[in-house]
Amino acid sequence: MVITSTAVAFSFSSIGLAVCGLWFYKAFQKIGGQRAGKTIGILLSTLFLSIALEHVILALGGLFFATNSEALYSILSMDYFISAAVAAFSVYMAFYILFPKVPPWPVAAGTFLFGVLVTSLVINSHPQPFIDAKNSINWNLPQWLDMLAYLLQLLTIGPFFAIFIKNFFHATTRAAKNISLVIAILAFVGIVNVSILFTPLVKTPILRARFFAILMGVIGLIFIIFFFLIPAIKSWHRKDSDGGNLGK
Repeated sequence: MVITSTAVAFSFSSIGLAVCGLWFYKAFQKIGGQRAGKTIGILLSTLFLSIALEHVILALGGLFFATNSEALYSILSMDYFISAAVAAFSVYMAFYILFPKVPPWPVAAGTFLFGVLVTSLVINSHPQPFIDAKNSINWNLPQWLDMLAYLLQLLTIGPFFAIFIKNFFHATTRAAKNISLVIAILAFVGIVNVSILFTPLVKTPILRARFFAILMGVIGLIFIIFFFLIPAIKSWHRKDSDGGNLGK
Protein backbone atom coordinates (compact mmCIF):
# COMPACT_ATOMS: atom_id res chain seq x y z
CA MET A 1 0.00 0.00 0.00
CA VAL A 2 1.40 3.36 -1.10
CA ILE A 3 0.48 6.32 1.09
CA THR A 4 0.22 9.33 -1.22
CA SER A 5 0.07 12.98 -0.21
CA THR A 6 -3.30 13.09 -1.99
CA ALA A 7 -4.73 10.43 0.32
CA VAL A 8 -3.35 12.17 3.42
CA ALA A 9 -4.72 15.56 2.34
CA PHE A 10 -8.21 14.26 1.59
CA SER A 11 -8.20 12.28 4.83
CA PHE A 12 -7.61 15.45 6.85
CA SER A 13 -10.17 17.43 4.85
CA SER A 14 -12.84 14.72 5.09
CA ILE A 15 -12.41 14.46 8.86
CA GLY A 16 -12.48 18.24 9.22
CA LEU A 17 -15.58 18.66 7.09
CA ALA A 18 -17.36 15.80 8.85
CA VAL A 19 -16.57 17.28 12.27
CA CYS A 20 -17.83 20.65 11.07
CA GLY A 21 -20.99 19.12 9.67
CA LEU A 22 -21.78 17.21 12.87
CA TRP A 23 -21.06 20.28 14.98
CA PHE A 24 -22.62 22.90 12.78
CA TYR A 25 -26.34 22.35 13.25
CA LYS A 26 -26.11 22.67 17.01
CA ALA A 27 -23.70 25.61 16.79
CA PHE A 28 -25.85 27.46 14.23
CA GLN A 29 -28.85 27.31 16.54
CA LYS A 30 -26.75 28.31 19.53
CA ILE A 31 -24.93 31.33 18.10
CA GLY A 32 -27.66 32.60 15.82
CA GLY A 33 -26.99 34.10 12.44
CA GLN A 34 -28.74 34.82 9.21
CA ARG A 35 -32.19 33.25 9.32
CA ALA A 36 -31.08 30.87 12.06
CA GLY A 37 -33.38 27.92 12.42
CA LYS A 38 -33.78 24.20 12.33
CA THR A 39 -34.16 23.81 8.55
CA ILE A 40 -31.10 25.84 7.59
CA GLY A 41 -29.03 24.18 10.30
CA ILE A 42 -29.88 20.72 8.96
CA LEU A 43 -29.30 21.73 5.33
CA LEU A 44 -25.91 23.31 5.97
CA SER A 45 -24.85 20.38 8.14
CA THR A 46 -25.87 17.98 5.38
CA LEU A 47 -23.92 20.00 2.83
CA PHE A 48 -20.72 19.81 4.88
CA LEU A 49 -21.19 16.05 5.35
CA SER A 50 -21.84 15.60 1.62
CA ILE A 51 -18.53 17.26 0.71
CA ALA A 52 -16.86 15.15 3.39
CA LEU A 53 -18.22 12.06 1.60
CA GLU A 54 -16.63 13.25 -1.65
CA HIS A 55 -13.30 13.61 0.08
CA VAL A 56 -13.58 10.26 1.87
CA ILE A 57 -14.00 8.51 -1.48
CA LEU A 58 -10.88 10.18 -2.89
CA ALA A 59 -8.95 9.56 0.34
CA LEU A 60 -9.77 5.84 0.32
CA GLY A 61 -9.03 5.60 -3.38
CA GLY A 62 -5.70 7.33 -2.92
CA LEU A 63 -4.87 5.12 0.04
CA PHE A 64 -5.85 1.64 -1.17
CA PHE A 65 -5.76 1.92 -4.99
CA ALA A 66 -2.99 4.43 -5.65
CA THR A 67 -1.14 2.03 -7.96
CA ASN A 68 -4.26 0.79 -9.80
CA SER A 69 -5.13 3.22 -12.59
CA GLU A 70 -8.39 1.50 -13.51
CA ALA A 71 -9.61 1.54 -9.92
CA LEU A 72 -8.70 5.22 -9.58
CA TYR A 73 -10.55 5.94 -12.83
CA SER A 74 -13.68 4.26 -11.46
CA ILE A 75 -13.37 6.10 -8.14
CA LEU A 76 -12.88 9.43 -9.93
CA SER A 77 -15.95 8.84 -12.10
CA MET A 78 -18.08 7.97 -9.08
CA ASP A 79 -16.79 10.98 -7.19
CA TYR A 80 -17.66 13.36 -10.02
CA PHE A 81 -21.23 12.08 -10.06
CA ILE A 82 -21.45 12.77 -6.32
CA SER A 83 -19.87 16.17 -7.00
CA ALA A 84 -22.70 16.93 -9.40
CA ALA A 85 -25.27 16.36 -6.65
CA VAL A 86 -23.22 18.27 -4.07
CA ALA A 87 -22.73 21.26 -6.39
CA ALA A 88 -26.47 21.34 -7.08
CA PHE A 89 -27.18 21.20 -3.34
CA SER A 90 -24.66 23.98 -2.69
CA VAL A 91 -26.22 26.26 -5.34
CA TYR A 92 -29.66 25.45 -3.95
CA MET A 93 -28.51 26.49 -0.47
CA ALA A 94 -27.09 29.77 -1.78
CA PHE A 95 -30.37 30.74 -3.41
CA TYR A 96 -32.41 29.46 -0.45
CA ILE A 97 -30.48 31.58 2.04
CA LEU A 98 -29.35 34.61 0.03
CA PHE A 99 -32.25 34.99 -2.41
CA PRO A 100 -35.30 33.56 -0.62
CA LYS A 101 -37.73 35.06 -3.16
CA VAL A 102 -36.04 33.33 -6.11
CA PRO A 103 -36.99 29.66 -6.71
CA PRO A 104 -33.74 27.69 -6.26
CA TRP A 105 -34.82 24.52 -8.06
CA PRO A 106 -34.24 25.58 -11.70
CA VAL A 107 -30.66 26.73 -11.04
CA ALA A 108 -29.94 23.68 -8.86
CA ALA A 109 -31.31 21.36 -11.55
CA GLY A 110 -29.19 23.07 -14.21
CA THR A 111 -26.12 22.70 -12.00
CA PHE A 112 -26.81 18.99 -11.51
CA LEU A 113 -27.22 18.44 -15.26
CA PHE A 114 -23.92 20.24 -15.85
CA GLY A 115 -22.29 17.98 -13.25
CA VAL A 116 -23.72 14.90 -14.95
CA LEU A 117 -22.30 16.17 -18.25
CA VAL A 118 -18.85 16.56 -16.66
CA THR A 119 -19.15 13.06 -15.17
CA SER A 120 -20.04 11.57 -18.57
CA LEU A 121 -17.08 13.35 -20.15
CA VAL A 122 -14.77 11.98 -17.46
CA ILE A 123 -16.08 8.48 -18.14
CA ASN A 124 -15.72 8.85 -21.91
CA SER A 125 -12.22 10.34 -21.72
CA HIS A 126 -11.15 7.39 -19.53
CA PRO A 127 -8.14 9.05 -17.84
CA GLN A 128 -5.35 6.89 -16.43
CA PRO A 129 -4.37 8.40 -13.04
CA PHE A 130 -0.87 7.78 -11.76
CA ILE A 131 1.47 8.66 -8.90
CA ASP A 132 3.80 11.49 -9.83
CA ALA A 133 7.38 12.13 -8.70
CA LYS A 134 6.19 14.03 -5.60
CA ASN A 135 4.04 11.10 -4.43
CA SER A 136 0.77 12.84 -5.35
CA ILE A 137 -1.93 11.37 -7.58
CA ASN A 138 -2.15 12.97 -11.01
CA TRP A 139 -5.72 12.36 -12.20
CA ASN A 140 -4.51 12.89 -15.77
CA LEU A 141 -7.60 14.66 -17.12
CA PRO A 142 -7.37 16.45 -20.49
CA GLN A 143 -6.81 20.19 -20.10
CA TRP A 144 -10.20 21.10 -21.61
CA LEU A 145 -11.91 18.76 -19.14
CA ASP A 146 -9.88 20.25 -16.28
CA MET A 147 -11.59 23.58 -16.95
CA LEU A 148 -15.08 22.05 -16.80
CA ALA A 149 -14.15 20.22 -13.60
CA TYR A 150 -12.83 23.52 -12.23
CA LEU A 151 -16.17 25.21 -12.90
CA LEU A 152 -17.98 22.38 -11.13
CA GLN A 153 -15.76 22.84 -8.07
CA LEU A 154 -16.42 26.59 -8.08
CA LEU A 155 -20.15 25.89 -8.09
CA THR A 156 -19.62 23.83 -4.93
CA ILE A 157 -17.26 26.10 -2.99
CA GLY A 158 -18.37 29.53 -4.19
CA PRO A 159 -21.79 29.42 -2.47
CA PHE A 160 -20.06 28.72 0.87
CA PHE A 161 -18.06 31.90 0.51
CA ALA A 162 -21.12 33.94 -0.49
CA ILE A 163 -23.30 32.57 2.33
CA PHE A 164 -20.82 33.03 5.14
CA ILE A 165 -19.30 36.33 4.06
CA LYS A 166 -22.82 37.80 3.99
CA ASN A 167 -23.62 36.19 7.33
CA PHE A 168 -20.43 37.72 8.74
CA PHE A 169 -21.72 41.22 7.98
CA HIS A 170 -25.27 40.49 9.18
CA ALA A 171 -24.57 38.44 12.31
CA THR A 172 -25.37 40.14 15.60
CA THR A 173 -23.01 38.21 17.90
CA ARG A 174 -19.23 37.95 17.95
CA ALA A 175 -19.41 34.15 17.97
CA ALA A 176 -21.54 34.13 14.81
CA LYS A 177 -19.18 36.57 13.12
CA ASN A 178 -16.11 34.51 14.09
CA ILE A 179 -17.56 31.25 12.77
CA SER A 180 -18.77 32.90 9.57
CA LEU A 181 -15.39 34.54 8.99
CA VAL A 182 -13.47 31.29 9.53
CA ILE A 183 -15.64 29.38 7.05
CA ALA A 184 -15.61 32.24 4.52
CA ILE A 185 -11.80 32.37 4.66
CA LEU A 186 -11.53 28.59 4.30
CA ALA A 187 -13.92 28.72 1.35
CA PHE A 188 -11.79 31.42 -0.28
CA VAL A 189 -8.64 29.35 0.28
CA GLY A 190 -10.52 26.40 -1.21
CA ILE A 191 -11.27 28.47 -4.33
CA VAL A 192 -7.60 29.40 -4.58
CA ASN A 193 -6.66 25.75 -4.10
CA VAL A 194 -8.82 24.38 -6.92
CA SER A 195 -7.59 27.27 -9.07
CA ILE A 196 -4.03 26.04 -8.49
CA LEU A 197 -4.99 22.47 -9.42
CA PHE A 198 -7.14 23.09 -12.49
CA THR A 199 -5.72 26.27 -14.06
CA PRO A 200 -2.23 27.31 -15.27
CA LEU A 201 -1.56 29.47 -12.18
CA VAL A 202 1.24 26.98 -11.52
CA LYS A 203 2.63 25.69 -14.79
CA THR A 204 4.19 22.43 -13.61
CA PRO A 205 1.58 19.66 -13.01
CA ILE A 206 3.69 18.07 -10.28
CA LEU A 207 3.86 21.34 -8.33
CA ARG A 208 0.13 21.94 -8.85
CA ALA A 209 -0.71 18.58 -7.30
CA ARG A 210 1.78 19.15 -4.48
CA PHE A 211 0.50 22.62 -3.59
CA PHE A 212 -3.09 21.38 -3.80
CA ALA A 213 -2.42 18.51 -1.39
CA ILE A 214 -0.66 20.78 1.12
CA LEU A 215 -3.41 23.41 1.11
CA MET A 216 -6.13 20.77 1.29
CA GLY A 217 -4.48 19.22 4.32
CA VAL A 218 -4.13 22.62 5.98
CA ILE A 219 -7.81 23.39 5.36
CA GLY A 220 -8.75 20.07 6.97
CA LEU A 221 -6.53 20.73 9.97
CA ILE A 222 -8.07 24.17 10.51
CA PHE A 223 -11.56 22.66 10.41
CA ILE A 224 -10.49 20.08 12.99
CA ILE A 225 -8.92 22.73 15.24
CA PHE A 226 -11.85 25.16 15.12
CA PHE A 227 -14.72 22.69 15.19
CA PHE A 228 -13.35 19.87 17.34
CA LEU A 229 -10.25 20.72 19.37
CA ILE A 230 -11.23 24.23 20.51
CA PRO A 231 -14.81 23.22 21.48
CA ALA A 232 -13.46 20.11 23.22
CA ILE A 233 -10.94 22.16 25.22
CA LYS A 234 -13.60 24.71 26.16
CA SER A 235 -15.97 21.95 27.23
CA TRP A 236 -13.26 20.28 29.30
CA HIS A 237 -12.35 23.61 30.90
CA ARG A 238 -15.99 24.29 31.82
CA LYS A 239 -16.39 20.84 33.34
CA ASP A 240 -13.15 21.28 35.24
CA SER A 241 -14.30 24.68 36.54
CA ASP A 242 -17.72 23.30 37.52
CA GLY A 243 -16.07 20.41 39.33
CA GLY A 244 -13.80 22.82 41.17
CA ASN A 245 -16.74 24.96 42.19
CA LEU A 246 -18.67 21.94 43.45
CA GLY A 247 -15.70 20.95 45.57
CA LYS A 248 -15.66 24.30 47.37
